[in-house]
Amino acid sequence: MIQMQKRIEKRFTACFALLTLALTLLFVFVPDIHRVSLSAGDTGVATYSVMDLIRSRDELYQVDAVKKEESHQLRLTLPRDVDPADITYTENVMDKRIEISIPGVSSSFFYDYPMVGSSDGIRELTFGYSAGVGILDITTTKIRLLDMHTEGSYVYLDFLDPHDVYDAIVVIDIGHGGKDAGADKQGVSEKNINLEMGKKLFSYCAKSKYNVGFYFTRLDDTFVELQDRVGLANEIKADLFLSIHNNSTASGRMSSINGAEVMYRVSDDSGGSKEFAAICLEEILDELGCDSKGLVAGDEIYIIRTSEAPVALAEIGFMTNENELKNLCNPEYQDRAAHALYKAIITTLKKNGGIK
Repeated sequence: MIQMQKRIEKRFTACFALLTLALTLLFVFVPDIHRVSLSAGDTGVATYSVMDLIRSRDELYQVDAVKKEESHQLRLTLPRDVDPADITYTENVMDKRIEISIPGVSSSFFYDYPMVGSSDGIRELTFGYSAGVGILDITTTKIRLLDMHTEGSYVYLDFLDPHDVYDAIVVIDIGHGGKDAGADKQGVSEKNINLEMGKKLFSYCAKSKYNVGFYFTRLDDTFVELQDRVGLANEIKADLFLSIHNNSTASGRMSSINGAEVMYRVSDDSGGSKEFAAICLEEILDELGCDSKGLVAGDEIYIIRTSEAPVALAEIGFMTNENELKNLCNPEYQDRAAHALYKAIITTLKKNGGIK
């Protein structure tokens, strides 16, 4: 019993010594805990959180804001040799992330030039540094648009509700993607046809003269969970939710069955889903000159059943039909399909008073 107690005491002493050594090394080599790498990510760029740096200056900034009559959420101060025009940013709405690239700053940027402002609505804010470029990564608690402008050496950042910016908001879901290929016929995957049509639709949306916010669930070969697709539409409170797909027979065999069909939510008491689906079908038939398989109840489909916005799931054509598959792989045909869907969105929004 005594020998066992001595062994326990020795182990405890050894563990305590190791712990003391580890803590000593931590504070010697990492004097500021905020500089500890949170994540190297896929790029290998180490980042550290600067959330506490903002929170610690919240009160200071509010006093400063009263004196200067500023109402911006965050303010960056740039070194003299950094041109504000070189700053760029990207927005990832699915992850609620905004990434700002600032060329010409050092790895200690946030300690040399502290950011001031309010941390309200910001879940996390990290700073990374690679090859002379500082990367500010902001994750917001809600979907927000970045409004950035500069005055002298100051850069002001504000995060806006999309509904305060746009007259209407549309979420466009490009079906399948990544490990989910969808229908696969004669070496052609549905996910790829959907993506080509979706990217062409993106081009029409980007050139739109209307003040509409278009949000896409994917624009590359990425797998997106169903709950994230419809979740985006519900969280952003979209005015319309459109999903792009292509059809196949139940057996998966090639057949003579062809034509476009559009699914909608029957349980939508407002009738908005059926109206949107009907307009989509009409525009597809008019643009492509294909046969019609009509409007189809789609309440058994998760993204249709759970959509809070008027929803339409467009099946452009049958991949199990030889001629239609050939058409669906044709870039010109894909472009016409995309144009039809764009016109359907605009027509529906005009009809409902969302835009003029």
